Amino acid sequence: MPERNETLWIGEAEVAELLSMDDAIDVLAAAYRLQAQGLASSMRRAHVREGDAILHAVGGTIAGRGLAGTKTWMYTPGGASPLLIVFSIADGSVLAVVEAFAMGQMRTAATSGLATRVMAAPDAATLALLGTGKQSFSQAHAVTCVRPIRTVRLFGRRPEPRAKLAARLREELGVEVTEHGDVAEAVAGAEVITAITRSADPYLEGAWLPAGAHVNAVGAIVPSRRELQVDAVARCDLVAADSVAQARDDSGELRAAVEAGDLSWDDVRDLAEIVDTPPDELRTETDITLFKALGIGLSDVALGAEVLRRAKLAGAGRTIETAQLTH
Repeated sequence: MPERNETLWIGEAEVAELLSMDDAIDVLAAAYRLQAQGLASSMRRAHVREGDAILHAVGGTIAGRGLAGTKTWMYTPGGASPLLIVFSIADGSVLAVVEAFAMGQMRTAATSGLATRVMAAPDAATLALLGTGKQSFSQAHAVTCVRPIRTVRLFGRRPEPRAKLAARLREELGVEVTEHGDVAEAVAGAEVITAITRSADPYLEGAWLPAGAHVNAVGAIVPSRRELQVDAVARCDLVAADSVAQARDDSGELRAAVEAGDLSWDDVRDLAEIVDTPPDELRTETDITLFKALGIGLSDVALGAEVLRRAKLAGAGRTIETAQLTH
C-alpha cells in the first residue's frame, strides 16, 4: 500500500502575500545561475489541443535544491486554473500544490524585469508599454523594480482600457503616464520597450526603435504570432531569450528573422549565460537589445519552491494528504 504524505496546498491569495515582484526577480536570477552551472533545467513545453481548449504542461528540476516541479493548466475560452506541483527529487513525494495563476503572471513579468536589469541601460527612465491587457501592469511594475522609470508611454488602441490602466500606473507606481493610440508615437524616445499584446501580425517596425533602447518581446509565445517585424529584430545588436531551444520552436519573430537571413541562432544568447554580466559589458550606449520571452518551466518551479519555503516559515497554506509509492 502507498504511504501517506503530508503536502502543503498554497492558495492564490497566499502566493501574493508571500512573494513580491522584487523578490521574484531575485529568485529567478538565482535559478538562472543554477541553470548556468548545470544544477537546474527546464523541460520543453508540451501541449495538446481539443477544439478551442489547449492542455499545457511545463516543468523543471532544481537539483541544487533537491526539487522538481510541473505546472499544468487547461486554457479555455472560459478561463484557466493553473496548478504547480512541487516534488522532492529524493523520494518523489509531493511537497506542495500551488495555485499558480497569480504566480504565473508574476513569473512572466519578473522574467522581463530580470532581462531588463541585465540588458537595459542602467539609467533608463522612460518605458514604452505596448498593450493594455491583464499582464500589462505587472510588466510595468517589474521594469520599475530594476530601472529608475519616471515616465510610461502607454500604447493601446481602445481609449477606455488605456485610460484605466494609465490611472492605475500613476496611482500604484507613481509614474507619469502619456497615452498613445499610435505605436510609433509611443516608442519615440523610449529607453525600455515592452511589447505585451496578443497580436498575430507584427506591428513594431525597426525604424521606430530608438538608439540605445532595450526591447522585451513578451506577447507572442507561439509561432503563429509576432509583435516585431523582421527589420526590428535585425536592428538589434544583442538578442537573448529565456530559452534559445524553445525560441527555435515557438518564437515567430526570431524564426522569421533567421529565415530572412537577418539573424543566426548562433548569435542568440540564453539569459542564463548573461545573467551576471554587467550591462556595460554587454552593450554600448547606442546598442539596441532584445529579450524574447517564451516562459520556461524552471521559472515556475523556482518561484513555487520559494513560495513553499516562505509558507512553511509563515505557517501559511493548508496540509492535505497525498499518496506516495515507496520501494
